[in-house]
Amino acid sequence: MDLSSKSIHIFNEKYGIKNENGLKLDFKRHSFLWDIYSDFTPKQVCLKAAQIGFSTLAIIKTLYVSNYRNFDIIYTLPTAGDVYDFVTSKVNRIIQQNPILQEWVKDRDTIEQKKVNKNVIYYRGTFVERAALMVSSDLNVHDEIDRSDQSVVGQYASRLQHSPNKWEWKFSNPSVKGNGVDRDWTISDQKHWFIRCSHCSKEQYINWPDNIDLERKIFICKHCKKELSSEDRRVGRWVPKYRNREVSGYWIS
Repeated sequence: MDLSSKSIHIFNEKYGIKNENGLKLDFKRHSFLWDIYSDFTPKQVCLKAAQIGFSTLAIIKTLYVSNYRNFDIIYTLPTAGDVYDFVTSKVNRIIQQNPILQEWVKDRDTIEQKKVNKNVIYYRGTFVERAALMVSSDLNVHDEIDRSDQSVVGQYASRLQHSPNKWEWKFSNPSVKGNGVDRDWTISDQKHWFIRCSHCSKEQYINWPDNIDLERKIFICKHCKKELSSEDRRVGRWVPKYRNREVSGYWIS
């Protein structure tokens, strides 16, 4: 039995999966991404910061799901220009860096879709209304949903109607309360990355402004006010605020 189909981490290790720059995936500095990689809850949401490796995660997970679960997928970004930049600078380069992904994907230079063996990932913008009405899907992934046309994002949900799966993953830099990613966050289990201060051993998640010393320009423990080292902040665990909720939610400050 090929255990790669059972665990994305086994898959990543077995095939030495690399990012778009040809570097093997490394969770030492991004240990908070480990659990998110292996989370295949049908409904997911993530409030996230920029430049944390999330786009690489989303690309690899969608290719993995399309191949091993036989899903057709719609992946949206705000505009057609965003789609072009994302596919050319991220998706195509990740495929080019990984021989196993080259085996799966034959139309490696296309922009609006990738045929992953028998299935297809469609890349669409949200400011072209007809784009939401042309294809069906088992999983909709909405990237930067807060910058997207919300009415068109809503229309994409109709493309899931004929699927027995109806998965939806949404993530974005948050904008305002009650908009975009925040709507799904409020109904999720609201997981925060809890770390432990090496000085006082108190567990906490980092937030603004409690964990910042502006004068010294450092991260501090909100309890003892001593500096939090990079190692303190690297090692942690995801703790849900609520249990037994349908939506799996992550908050990355």
